Amino acid sequence: MPYRILSLDGSSISGGTGYVATGMLGALRQTLDTAGERRTLLNQVDLFVGTSAGSFNAAFFAREEDPDSAYDRNLQFWGEAVAMNKKGVSLGRTLKAMTGTSSLLDSNYMRDYLSSYFGKTTRLGDLKRKVVIPSFQLDGTRKGLRTWKSKVFHNTGPETDPDLDELLVDVLMRSGSPPLSYPIYQGSKDRGSGYVDGGLYANNPSLVGLAQAINNISRPNKHESVDTLATEPPSLESILVLSMGNGIMSAFLDPTFKDGEANWGFAPWLLNLRDPMVLVKMLLEAGSDAVNYQCRMILRKKYLRLDPTVDQRLSAYDSQEVGTVLVGLLSQQGTMDQLQRAKRWVEKSGWLGEAQQGAQPSQVGT
Repeated sequence: MPYRILSLDGSSISGGTGYVATGMLGALRQTLDTAGERRTLLNQVDLFVGTSAGSFNAAFFAREEDPDSAYDRNLQFWGEAVAMNKKGVSLGRTLKAMTGTSSLLDSNYMRDYLSSYFGKTTRLGDLKRKVVIPSFQLDGTRKGLRTWKSKVFHNTGPETDPDLDELLVDVLMRSGSPPLSYPIYQGSKDRGSGYVDGGLYANNPSLVGLAQAINNISRPNKHESVDTLATEPPSLESILVLSMGNGIMSAFLDPTFKDGEANWGFAPWLLNLRDPMVLVKMLLEAGSDAVNYQCRMILRKKYLRLDPTVDQRLSAYDSQEVGTVLVGLLSQQGTMDQLQRAKRWVEKSGWLGEAQQGAQPSQVGT
């Protein structure tokens, strides 16, 4: 049987947030239903991996006994979440943010909402499914050096793994606190390092999920030694990755060239009033695109990426607006084409069970 990974992006700089991935998954599941037969899409997922907004989705599905029945509740969750996030905006805070003395949003509202939804004492190890959640640690240790570094929280390790005792809300806030927008997040116990958004290095966490899956599969059992596993890596033929983006919008730079050069300093890269922080946006999207390329080259037909095209940045501030945005997005011809290609891939790749005899999954990439 294949090892199935569902990867869930963080919010897209030029697209939408986590409810887009949920809407796409719900629409894809509906396309899989045949006359009188309801086929599942998420119940057989072996590993949920999510960054930032995607970590909220990953935790939501991973806490469910029956993830396939939870789409409507997940959309309700997002309707409440975007409304809660709006409370973090105030005129005073916005003015401070413009002077560089405050983050744009107050994250306490989102922390309290996640606490009320998932429970203040729920641990990462309490989830019913396996999850992987990237974050970025500002003060850690690597090879004896005190340094910032990536941190991947997960509940896939042995019972002695300290990640299992991490409070779920702390993990989600550490993964979902983008610099400038949210304050640096430490944790409920007010000790230890600060963390910022995992999207700094893995807004598309597909490769992080693949690496963790390889480690999980390689973990020795009572019949295998560590030495044997070190020389016999697992076959990638058994791994399937379904990667969900949150929408992509046209974005490009068209500088004026002279003698084949455009002599830009920091101002047009970072202080352009029409497109502020364009360099940061470009680097974040370039990282996601690089992961998509790497996974396609490594896994080939075992990898599928869904990332719908949007005409303008998507935004919603309550449940009704979330529904309206998704209806418009899912009715676009390009989105429907992606969903049909995804349906063929899911049916033929073995995601739903054994692949049809002689069938070959189609390669899909964006």
